[in-house]
Amino acid sequence: MRLSTICFLIDGESILLAEKLKRFGAGWLNGYGGKIEEGETPEVGAIREIYEEAGIEIEEQNLEKVGVIDFFEVDEHMFKCHIYFVKNWKGEPKESEEMGAPQRFPLNAVPFEKMWPGDRVWLPLVTSGKKITATVRYDKGNKNMTDFQYTEGVEGAAN
Repeated sequence: MRLSTICFLIDGESILLAEKLKRFGAGWLNGYGGKIEEGETPEVGAIREIYEEAGIEIEEQNLEKVGVIDFFEVDEHMFKCHIYFVKNWKGEPKESEEMGAPQRFPLNAVPFEKMWPGDRVWLPLVTSGKKITATVRYDKGNKNMTDFQYTEGVEGAAN
């Protein structure tokens, strides 16, 4: 199991998403993030990843923790992922080797068909204002979500 982050840039009533260009998750739209390196807190990892993938700077106080999700492929615990919303940042998000050009979508019209199957279930919960702790299970090969469970509230978040 690896610790990771996903940060979603929220601009008013829009969410910025970008296509993952390589490695795990390639081809899906997503927020910015990745593996937390040894010695990093989830917040420090999120700040580093968003800079590497989008070229923008964020400050820790601008990370709003909205969830912690454990992702499984069948019974293999793949990631414990810390989910953040970011509403204030410096710079204009740009394309990188890892992530395609960011696109703005209305929060009420997120293109879930271009996202991971699990995102289609948990992302509407957090964009509606809930903070969650969840488990998402996928089948072998991560094509289909087989189970989703959550509770409201998340460690380290103001509920």
